[in-house]
Amino acid sequence: MFVEQAKQLFAPGRYSVVLFSGNVRDLYLGHDGSFATLAELLRREVFAGFDTVAEYDPQAGIHFADSRQREAYLRALSGYDAYHKTNFAQNPPREPVPAFSILDNFARLHLLDKKSFAAIIHYLDHIIPAGFSHSHESRYLAIAIDKWAQHPEFRRQQIRFALLCPETARLDSFIAKNPFIEHITIPRPDRSQRQAAIAASKKLPTPDAEKMAELTAGLTTRQLLEVLDQPGDALRLRAIKRELISNECRGLLEIVEPKHSLEAVAGHDKVKEILAQAAEAIRRGRTRYLPMGFLICGPVGTGKTFITECFAHDAALPVVKFLNFRSQWVGETEANLEKIFSILKSIYPVAVVIDEADAFLGHRDMQGDSGVSMRVFAALASLMSDTTYRGKILWFLMTSRPDLLPVDIKRQGRAEEHLALFHPQNEAELEALYRSVCHKLKLAPPVERISDYLQKGRTYSGADLEAILTRAALAAEVRHGAAPDRGTLSQVIRSFRSPEYPLAIELQTLVAVRECTHEDMVPERYRTLAPDAIESRINELLAMLRQR
Repeated sequence: MFVEQAKQLFAPGRYSVVLFSGNVRDLYLGHDGSFATLAELLRREVFAGFDTVAEYDPQAGIHFADSRQREAYLRALSGYDAYHKTNFAQNPPREPVPAFSILDNFARLHLLDKKSFAAIIHYLDHIIPAGFSHSHESRYLAIAIDKWAQHPEFRRQQIRFALLCPETARLDSFIAKNPFIEHITIPRPDRSQRQAAIAASKKLPTPDAEKMAELTAGLTTRQLLEVLDQPGDALRLRAIKRELISNECRGLLEIVEPKHSLEAVAGHDKVKEILAQAAEAIRRGRTRYLPMGFLICGPVGTGKTFITECFAHDAALPVVKFLNFRSQWVGETEANLEKIFSILKSIYPVAVVIDEADAFLGHRDMQGDSGVSMRVFAALASLMSDTTYRGKILWFLMTSRPDLLPVDIKRQGRAEEHLALFHPQNEAELEALYRSVCHKLKLAPPVERISDYLQKGRTYSGADLEAILTRAALAAEVRHGAAPDRGTLSQVIRSFRSPEYPLAIELQTLVAVRECTHEDMVPERYRTLAPDAIESRINELLAMLRQR
């Protein structure tokens, strides 16, 4: 546990300042079997035996858990007032600058008296936030911490400062990257820690505690104890867990519970075979050779999102979708990403879906936002290639334009399996797609063969068929209060007009053919095309589309 690491770092002669980040606002199980906050745990297990342990935050000011230590502090403050001509003993300050000055003075008094002293500083990211190092106040505070970290006597004797900050990206870089300050990142509780917390709560018998620990991956101890107060079955638990994590993310992530299996997908047989194999490996726990991620490409309307969610259903994985984690405020984007990564690393196994990946991910050479996009790209690329999470975090990048994705994102070791989806290539595939869409919409097929009613020579996507069927179902429901029949469907098809973009669709199809890593996944009519011919036609299409 991080407590032992903190004891080692705060040992005499080592570090006088340690920055605690990550899951710092949780409850932790102490050696005595009780739950405590981080400050309480530091006081009783890391700083046990210290002469004085102070705490500071901008709302409460400098405070003490021990009343005798507070009395000694107030006496010392009277001496501070006499020297600095202040009135802090009567009205202790809460503002950071005078509070830091008092802590510095108090620490040096303990040093002279050869006594031990520790200060726990909360909300450091609010005290010295990113982007404010140019202000006089922030410079003073940052320099004070830097001096504490470098002071040789503070290091040799027991003068210690614990800095608490959930996401270091929100913190001024002079402190976050200071070489004299050691870091401890507190992760969310793992399975064994969750099981120990459940046992300590005495709310479940041991067999149920083991199952509960497995089902609550990703939750903090606080959230876990909240779940234990809301009894229910596994479905209810998953709903509560999804709500807790979604609330914590505040719109950064969306957690989806897939409802359909791969059997609901029409066509794309080779893609389904590969995904079904991966799902079976996950169910059996044989994830050693799973790909790090999948690139799902193909023209618009081919069901890229749907087939991914169906895979997650068969693999019994939650699906996490990135929402807009970017922010206009300095450090906020990186801090949001830091929080997202923390959750992903604890909620596994999980499928991470990034739709419109070519626009979402960007590339490492993006300019115009002070390097934020480049840092986001680098952070995502780094996590995607971290083999520690092979089989735990499975990435799905979906795009109709894989040619716009940087090569270093879709290389082997990141999104290494490139699966391509195509529009129906014949009537049999079209009919299978029609029946699949009816199943998805929970409609009885209005006609036996949809191809008898559709316009000949035109390509229909799954999105087109779904639009036709939902329009027919709505018309029938409003007019007759019943399911759509042949007449209603025929009327809707005659009036149905979907925008057509033949050049764009051809381009998306050809780049999917070029990108696909499985020959037998490519439609027959494209397999005989030489790579040079495909490349030449892609370039022609790009030139024609640019002229529009």
